Amino acid sequence: MSGKLIYGISVCNPVDIEEEYLNNAIDYAIKKGYDHIQFIGPIHNPVKGNIDGMALYKKYDGFNDGKDGEFIQKTMRIVNAACEKAGRAGIKTFVWHHELEVPAGFGEAFPQTLNDYGDIEVSSPEVVDFLEYKIIDFFEQYPGIDGIVLTLHETKVPLLKLKHQKLDRMERVKLVTEILYQTCKRLGKELIARPFASVEEDYEMMAKAYEEISPEIMIMDKWTQFDWSLCLPDNPFFSRVNNNPLFVETDIFGEFFGKGRFPLMLKEHIVHKYAYCRQFAPAGYCSRIDRAGEHPFGDVNEVNLDIMHACLANEDVEDAIDAFFACKYGDAAGEVRKLMEPTEEIQKKMLYVKGYYLSELSLFPSLNHCKNDFYFEMMRDRYEIASDEWYIPAGWSRGSFESIAAEKQEAVDMAERAYSKLLTLRGRMDEEEYHKLHIKFLNLKICASVWKTLVWIFYYYTKYFERKEEEYAAKLEEAVRLLLALHAKGKEELGSRFYCSVGDSPEGSKAYEYIPSFVNEVRESFLAERRAYEELEEIQGIYDSVICGAATEGHKLQKEVNFSDTRILNGRPCRIPGNNKGLDWSAINAHGWFSYEINVKPMTENLIKIHCSSDTARLEMRITLGDAVTEVKAALQEDEVIELRYAAKAENCVRIRFDRISGNTPRIYSILVLVV
Repeated sequence: MSGKLIYGISVCNPVDIEEEYLNNAIDYAIKKGYDHIQFIGPIHNPVKGNIDGMALYKKYDGFNDGKDGEFIQKTMRIVNAACEKAGRAGIKTFVWHHELEVPAGFGEAFPQTLNDYGDIEVSSPEVVDFLEYKIIDFFEQYPGIDGIVLTLHETKVPLLKLKHQKLDRMERVKLVTEILYQTCKRLGKELIARPFASVEEDYEMMAKAYEEISPEIMIMDKWTQFDWSLCLPDNPFFSRVNNNPLFVETDIFGEFFGKGRFPLMLKEHIVHKYAYCRQFAPAGYCSRIDRAGEHPFGDVNEVNLDIMHACLANEDVEDAIDAFFACKYGDAAGEVRKLMEPTEEIQKKMLYVKGYYLSELSLFPSLNHCKNDFYFEMMRDRYEIASDEWYIPAGWSRGSFESIAAEKQEAVDMAERAYSKLLTLRGRMDEEEYHKLHIKFLNLKICASVWKTLVWIFYYYTKYFERKEEEYAAKLEEAVRLLLALHAKGKEELGSRFYCSVGDSPEGSKAYEYIPSFVNEVRESFLAERRAYEELEEIQGIYDSVICGAATEGHKLQKEVNFSDTRILNGRPCRIPGNNKGLDWSAINAHGWFSYEINVKPMTENLIKIHCSSDTARLEMRITLGDAVTEVKAALQEDEVIELRYAAKAENCVRIRFDRISGNTPRIYSILVLVV
């Protein structure tokens, strides 16, 4: 392959680096003429992730006790050998790294780095020095790596969310990025920056910060806006990267589209996205080709690598596809290609509702995710999806529920036809290749029915609380039993290869089984929500009410993307302004907010009662009612009822917002509006 463009692949996403697979990926890159490889590794693992987990600190060696020495030695041996092999072929190698990361106990060891909020002060000299020396130490131990791909999110110390800092958000981005950029440059290494923002203003701020640091910094961003769902539009921010080189990050594996476990040919997607990106004259492309231990080599989905390669090389895509199937499936090549042609469409009908993403990173969703992503709300007679979040298509319209049910049934019918056709091909190809196809198409067939049943669960659950008719409770129970039966069928026929029993990573896959866990959560939540509404019926004079964290809470919920969780505590649903799992990373990363639009009586004083508690002995939060701000900071002996008054004028509604302001997690159970 010739030309000035950088042609790259991204591997080991996000798992331990495995020697045989990494060497196969390098062999593929050499064979196809790629000149750039990125290693991701177990980026989210608190011990192994990032360059912090891959290397030992030298200057700050007192923090090495928390590292996995065996992992470091193994990774160093594998990666250094791989870099040497790649380097001989003229391929540059880069490693992914997220900031801001400091080791556990850093604040205690250097108390001067903590501000009055208890957070790391980013601009403190000790933090600046630590960042510089960790880069120096890393490249001393990995001399063959050519550079770092930097992301400023998903970290123990969330750079953009820190409180009471001396520097504003853009200044913090510039400080951390420039430290890494200048240190890399001094060592003869490169820095590639990923904005990776799910909020538009964050993207614009970060891109501007990188440009002000240096026009040499390459900005790498995804060819879909914000993230990888195929329902997302082309990335419009490419037009705003004018003074820095643009590097396009692509997903040709299906990270949000089955993670490689369904049959998937992305011809239309890849061809369209590549044509879109070309108009911005990017410096190059880097394609993710694996996810969570699944990879395309030797698999039918490897066709997507050949499609992308044909685009890069300006070769005929149809010829490349035909050549792939002819080489792999012999006499059955044409039939297998026909089976693969509709796979993208089947999964869109299965994993979407009218283009609205209906999964949790393409996995079977948890109940918390379903509530947060409005999967119940979209089933209401009068649905109101007010949050402006990246996974909601602009101008989305649900249409009738009958049209949704028809879409899911069509996915089932298409998947069953494809599976039936595959059965006729046995004996016309290598038995092992047939077996691999069988696993994929059987997964698609069963999971199409799983997602169809999931939609009916949302529907029956919601309709019960809208209409209070017991037949919907009975139908809900029938639907969850059908879901359990599909789970049993999948496990019986596919074992550990059943898609809905497999987690996002080898560690997570052993934690619990998705469908049984979801069914338990649905049953518990349904009973808790029913009790909550029954209790409301006993209270006189309620003008409006919100059962927070209920599947049917409504009231034009808005929240920070991915940072508001629902829970069932002591038999009651509640919502928290923050991400509960974020506590595993840091108290601050768990911060967030949510708000509702509640009804008030015009020309009247309204009493707002907020039933709440806390995960700790302190209740701390900020409540904004209209323009009035109330900060709550008090010891908590038991559940609290906070009373606020709102004197409405001509308006008939007002927005109430809850912000988390400390490491204490407030729980909001209900909001009642009473007329005084």
